[in-house]
Amino acid sequence: MIDLGDPFWLFVLLTAPAAAAVLALIPFTEVSHAVARTGAVLAFVAAAVLLATGGSGRWGPYLGLDPLSEVFLLMVTGVYATSIWYSRGYLQHVRRPFLTPQVYYALLSAFAFSMIAVLVVTDLGLMWIGVEATTVASALLIVLERRPASVEAAWRYTLVASAGLTIALFALLLLYISTGTLDGFALAANPPAATLPVEMAVALALVGYGTKVGLFPMHTWLPDAHSEAPSPVSGMFSGVLLPTALYAFLRVYRVLPSPAPAVITDLMLAFGIVTALVAAFLIQRQRSFKRLLAYSSMEVMGLAVIGIAIGGVALYGALILLVAHAFAKSAAFYCGGNVLRATGTNRIDEVRNLRATMPATGLAWVLSAAAVTGAPPFGTFLGELLIVVGALAVGEVWVAGVVVVAILVAFLGVNSQIGGMVFGEAAPDARPLADAADTGWGFAYLNVGVALAIGVAALPYLSSALRAAAMLLGGSLP
Repeated sequence: MIDLGDPFWLFVLLTAPAAAAVLALIPFTEVSHAVARTGAVLAFVAAAVLLATGGSGRWGPYLGLDPLSEVFLLMVTGVYATSIWYSRGYLQHVRRPFLTPQVYYALLSAFAFSMIAVLVVTDLGLMWIGVEATTVASALLIVLERRPASVEAAWRYTLVASAGLTIALFALLLLYISTGTLDGFALAANPPAATLPVEMAVALALVGYGTKVGLFPMHTWLPDAHSEAPSPVSGMFSGVLLPTALYAFLRVYRVLPSPAPAVITDLMLAFGIVTALVAAFLIQRQRSFKRLLAYSSMEVMGLAVIGIAIGGVALYGALILLVAHAFAKSAAFYCGGNVLRATGTNRIDEVRNLRATMPATGLAWVLSAAAVTGAPPFGTFLGELLIVVGALAVGEVWVAGVVVVAILVAFLGVNSQIGGMVFGEAAPDARPLADAADTGWGFAYLNVGVALAIGVAALPYLSSALRAAAMLLGGSLP
């Protein structure tokens, strides 16, 4: 008799996006809408129940969950669900789309499922295949709106990301030669000795997966792909694709005994610090609000890598930062999509007075920008605060200072420019807004609300899950 209370059946339910990717190709747009939305909701419900009930475990040699993967599953499926629901209104305003709605929903669902696949397998080789599949599934989504710049961005994304993942593949081969297995869960439970080949494998994995994470100087694909993709896809890129790639690296990093060798943590610190600083200062130079948000994501990923490298309470803060940022940044891109549809431009200096012309979207954008950049009491503030505290706790005062500088520079850059678009006075010759563009903002408020709840109450069950995930990675709790 089938026991529907068995976590395995919830695990199976996570494959709903794969079914949606196939069924969305049915040649009826309304059916595609319904199928895609249903698949997204089912996956999110399964992830939420698994997190709430502690559905960790292994099913066979290749499938399994633990607290870390459960946290990332909730993040991926949550942002995926809101992106799918927001997509309907967005697609109605796309002129001459390169993809039909059916193909768009099929690719978006396949994109989400490839990320879910990364999170539910225990074999590091299968994780690599899942990360590579995210590139295949999402590249065509970038060219939805047929702009020449979108085609160039898609090619750059495919080439750079694939080159980085080739390096990650070499890392896995080296790890397999050194240990005789790629079972990530088994290696984490019984870490091998930190020999030179193992350390080299982790370092190569940092560079390889770091390309997909957006670490400097492997980040060149990120601002173009995130800014040229349709806004629902940009929300998934910035919100959950980058953390999913970081998750794949964390599984390789977890192979090292705790505490990790200084050569690896120093390398991570170097990448994280340079990435956060470069992105924070590049934010000041942006003229496109979608590129502004893209560089903001890069800065946050740099901060997260710093927190992971420091360990302790900073690692716990990095996990909180990743989850809160995922929901806040997707909300910011939804607002950016509304503005782009209404004004026909993504240039910051051509958008003004949104408080009067698009009040619902304007307010949501201000709130999401505050949430993204770590304003209290959003979850991002708590995460960044814990990273700074963690750095001070281990005597890394200069690292804490650099983190504070990066946070402040990014905060001022993002909020001053988005604030100018919302509250600045429009020029007399400003272009008129398109009709019915101020829609879909409810999903932005929903995701901002999640980021707020993480900061205020850490959400039911999420706090304990984050603590368990941090302990799994060798972190400590506040």
